[in-house]
Amino acid sequence: MSQAPYFSFKNYMKENYGNTLHSIPIDLNLGCPNRDTNGIGGCTFCPSNGARAAQTLDTNSVQEQIQKAITFSKNRYKAKEFMLYIQAYTGTFTSVINQKKVYSKLLSLYNFKAISIGTRPDCLNKKTLEYLKELNEQIDVYIDLGVQTLNDTTLKRINRGHDASCSIKAIQKLNEYGIKIFAHIIVGLEKETRKDWLHTVKELVKHEVDGIKIHNLHIIKNTLLHKEYEKNKFKTLDEYEYAQELIYLIRNIPKNIAIVRISTDTPSSDLLSPIWHMQKGQFVEYVNQQMIYAGYTQADMINKQEVSLQKENTFKLKDKSITVWDKIHKDYYHPKSGALLQAKEAFIKQSKLKEKLEKKDIDLLDIGFGMGYNSLCSIFLEKKHKLNITAIDKNRVIIKTASKLIEDENYSKLLEEIFEKYSYKDDFNSLNFIVQDARFALKNLTKKFDIIYLDSFLHNLNASLLSYDFFKLLKSALKSDGVMVCSQTNHVVKVALAKANFIYEEFNLEKTDIKVLVIKHGQNSSDEVCYEDRYLVYRDKQIVTNKEQQSL
Repeated sequence: MSQAPYFSFKNYMKENYGNTLHSIPIDLNLGCPNRDTNGIGGCTFCPSNGARAAQTLDTNSVQEQIQKAITFSKNRYKAKEFMLYIQAYTGTFTSVINQKKVYSKLLSLYNFKAISIGTRPDCLNKKTLEYLKELNEQIDVYIDLGVQTLNDTTLKRINRGHDASCSIKAIQKLNEYGIKIFAHIIVGLEKETRKDWLHTVKELVKHEVDGIKIHNLHIIKNTLLHKEYEKNKFKTLDEYEYAQELIYLIRNIPKNIAIVRISTDTPSSDLLSPIWHMQKGQFVEYVNQQMIYAGYTQADMINKQEVSLQKENTFKLKDKSITVWDKIHKDYYHPKSGALLQAKEAFIKQSKLKEKLEKKDIDLLDIGFGMGYNSLCSIFLEKKHKLNITAIDKNRVIIKTASKLIEDENYSKLLEEIFEKYSYKDDFNSLNFIVQDARFALKNLTKKFDIIYLDSFLHNLNASLLSYDFFKLLKSALKSDGVMVCSQTNHVVKVALAKANFIYEEFNLEKTDIKVLVIKHGQNSSDEVCYEDRYLVYRDKQIVTNKEQQSL
């Protein structure tokens, strides 16, 4: 897994304890002040079990919960040291006498290095704070504070039972007593936007929390929110949407504040919405890679940080252009005959871009912008009409790398501008650069294009851009008289195109290794197996493996 480009909980623990402390979640069944004595009421999103950890759902005694959770962590994560986590309901919703009795007993059951207590902002009276300070002198105490949002309208809507000022006052009091704070927030609550989430984060930062736990809204079955959702369905965030908002928030959080969590677990049998098709580990890896590829790090929207470039394995091609070896896809960006030659003879000529620009303005979609040769060569064409380019690539860092490697000053300056501004414009050209997974970006585009450049890596290394399902998206994005040029000509790609009802011709540039498919709308079909990505979220390797299994 990629190294997280933010101050993760794992790094926080290593920095403070020299090792990762694995949380051992338990349920003391202390109840919640926001429910009645029968457990009815409470926050609209909260299930009847108070968000108890999945691995302890079938246990009874506290001792059994601890033993099972420790065994689980040792087996799954090779865990060696642990933090006790009072997770479900409200860990301070009882008398101080009972808190002392319960916590002392729990801490005697195992050599825990710290204790984390989940609670509400309105359950921290003076006596509780004094006890927590006393306990903090014996063992590190963390308060997992359920803030959720600092929008008072939302807090009222979700029946939270307190307002935003209550959360702020609780944080101030905890800081006064020297208690470390991990604040919980939810992204995606009904009628909230990025503005609300950013406001919540900035206030938490301002009042000096030690860490922030973030997750997207889960609508859990048999909750009050479930009933509301059934009556009036509202938008919940899919994997890509949540990742985009999450990354934006991380970039606005100072580096000294730990990003303790970025997702949550709800058993699939209990979850109504959103239904994701990325596993938790895949989602975390996706977020990490998106940030690394884009050159983003925690706090870089607060204090601008220079993107550091790694030394690349470069290669001078036959036409004297430069290409780079991509470590992830294990492939060079361009054919040996040349990047400039491929751009001019394959993409530009075969799409008839120059001829089209003689007649009208052209909208061009460049998927796999990479080092920029295809778009830049198109921009430098002499033209009578305007060229409007939408370029998509999840790797923004390669643009800066290319700007340092390409010797032509006109190219390098333009690339530097695109890297910094995500755009370029002159009298005859405009380019808008989108740093996203193309599958996500395409779903959000509303315009149609005259020409599409699809320049992927080798088919078996970049199957996500060559699947039947991705081609269906491209079919919707291509104008009825449009043309698409694809750098991959393998048979499995042709099958996927045929299934998506495209027709194609193969072009081979003589005496070179340059070949492309020239693709148009038409009547076509195939019964053969091809790459499929039904939910448009699968990893390249998973897509290839699924295809191989179907072929058996």
